Amino acid sequence: MRRLSVWVDLGIAVALLPVSAMLVVWLGVHVLFSGDDFGSSGIQTAQAARRGAWISGCAAVLAGGGLMGLRLWIAGALHLVVLGAAAVLFAAAAAQHG
Repeated sequence: MRRLSVWVDLGIAVALLPVSAMLVVWLGVHVLFSGDDFGSSGIQTAQAARRGAWISGCAAVLAGGGLMGLRLWIAGALHLVVLGAAAVLFAAAAAQHG
C-alpha cells in the first residue's frame, strides 16, 4: 500500500463509485414507478427492468473494462461488481414481471 499507483486506483474507485450508484438508483426508480395509474405492474415493469439490465450490463462492461484497460484494477473490478450486480437484479425483476 506504499505505492502511489494503488492510492490513485483507490481514489479513482471512490470518485467514480457515486456515479455508478446514481445510475443504478435512477434505473431502479424508473423500474419502480413504471406501472400504470391503477397500480398494475405488468409489461411496463418488465420492459423497464429489461432496459435497466441492458444499460447496467453495458455500463459494467464499458466502465469496468475501460478502467482495467487503463490498469486501474481495483476501480475496474469494483465497477464490474456493482454494475454487474445491478444487471442481475434488473434481469430478475424482468423475469418476475414478464
